[in-house]
Amino acid sequence: MREQVILRDFSGRTKMDNPTTVSHEGVIERITGNAVMVRFVAHSACSACHARGVCNLSDSEEKIVEVKDTGRGFKQGEKVEVILEEKQGFKALAFGYIFPLILVILVLVFSLSVSEREGFSALLGLGTLVPYYLIIWIFRKRITRSIVFNLKKLE
Repeated sequence: MREQVILRDFSGRTKMDNPTTVSHEGVIERITGNAVMVRFVAHSACSACHARGVCNLSDSEEKIVEVKDTGRGFKQGEKVEVILEEKQGFKALAFGYIFPLILVILVLVFSLSVSEREGFSALLGLGTLVPYYLIIWIFRKRITRSIVFNLKKLE
């Protein structure tokens, strides 16, 4: 499964410079204008576990991210390190999973306190996700500007 995320900028910091980063090794797939498309395989924490072959929960997913090229002379096929600061990862996690979960629970609890129809309350709780993700989609460019991936050339 391929996922495309639009991201930007370069700060030059590495995991050694800042221990609060997450990084993945990737390959530059293509360069268009001032955008560098990088393909990498993101592994879940389970994929590093010694019992991953037994529990069937381990996974890895191929992703493609678009990073703004700031004139560092990247070339197609070049190996790079994709770096994200941990706090920005938590921000993405909050927008994608935590806030919608809280919203569904709040709507479900409120709906159940007003009406005793559980089916209706469940549908209303899940239905709040439609406008939530629509709002996220509308503000995607603003959110994208706040989540910055960086690239570092690998030798």
